[in-house]
Amino acid sequence: MLKDRKELKEFYNGLNKAYEGYIQLSDKRIEHVFKKPNHLPKWDDIHNGINYILEMALFEPTTKRSILVRQHNSGWLVLDEVVDDSMPEEYYFTVMSEPEQMKVVQVWEDVENKFCLDMEVMKVMEPKYLLFAGFCEKGDS
Repeated sequence: MLKDRKELKEFYNGLNKAYEGYIQLSDKRIEHVFKKPNHLPKWDDIHNGINYILEMALFEPTTKRSILVRQHNSGWLVLDEVVDDSMPEEYYFTVMSEPEQMKVVQVWEDVENKFCLDMEVMKVMEPKYLLFAGFCEKGDS
């Protein structure tokens, strides 16, 4: 869902659980990293009037809620989904030294593919999107 700045602020202020994840602002490197579930900083504490959220990935381990926010043109794309245990999980190295790796789950969907082996139109599994699922403990992967 695409949100404007006001809608994103309302959404952010409504996040009242403890999350793992990170927030990258437009004017800084990634400095807001939550390796363990932690409450988010207040909106006004991270914004200086001219900066904005470039990307934010959060995971709430109790409910398995995954939130991904990316700045897009004059708005923000917000993906807010619950991670299912059946979703394939992978590990990726981060640009941060600690934590070393993040967990990402894949979401697939059945779609019709008329080009599949020149057969009748049939449904095949295709990747839909990736969800952030927290950080790895040392030795997890």
